[in-house]
Amino acid sequence: MGIVPIYVWNHLPSADNKDGVVARSEQPVLPEVIEERRILFRRLQDEDAYFLERIVRLCRIFRAVYCPSTARHIESANLICELLKLPTPIPDARLNNVDYGKLKGQPSSVMKPRHEYVEKAYSGGDSWLDCLRHWRSFFEEVLPGHNGQPVLLAGQTGAAIRMCAHLCEGMKLSDAVDLEFTDPKVPWVYFYKF
Repeated sequence: MGIVPIYVWNHLPSADNKDGVVARSEQPVLPEVIEERRILFRRLQDEDAYFLERIVRLCRIFRAVYCPSTARHIESANLICELLKLPTPIPDARLNNVDYGKLKGQPSSVMKPRHEYVEKAYSGGDSWLDCLRHWRSFFEEVLPGHNGQPVLLAGQTGAAIRMCAHLCEGMKLSDAVDLEFTDPKVPWVYFYKF
């Protein structure tokens, strides 16, 4: 029996991430957003180099960083790894979000609750059970190789907290898919037992 601590880190906003659109097409992160994050990081380094150096040292616990295979997630993970001096992130399509199909690009206000799509696929897309199959495959095939060592999942926060709540904490999938990463009660650290 083994255990892998999993830490979840959010992606940067993409060029079309506005107006409450949650199921959007995959566009890269705006270059000015990446540069803004670098500037903020350098400013923190100038203002409190001791604190920042401790944060960077703390992040050395991550022996591996994985991310979804979409542009903004890879760019976000690359920047996180660059700034925190982490290993190069490994993209894996199994960590991608659920495919919202025809609802891509729609405001969240027009979408039905996610739990209605656990077994039923979004029109032209996937169900949350399909998404779970991909994530479970990643967990079962990749994570045992990191037994006892923390892993960082950088990029897909929404799907990550939902799949981790189900796969690590045993939460019913229909409850897990309704979790919001903005809820302060939702953890960002999980423990996968195998």
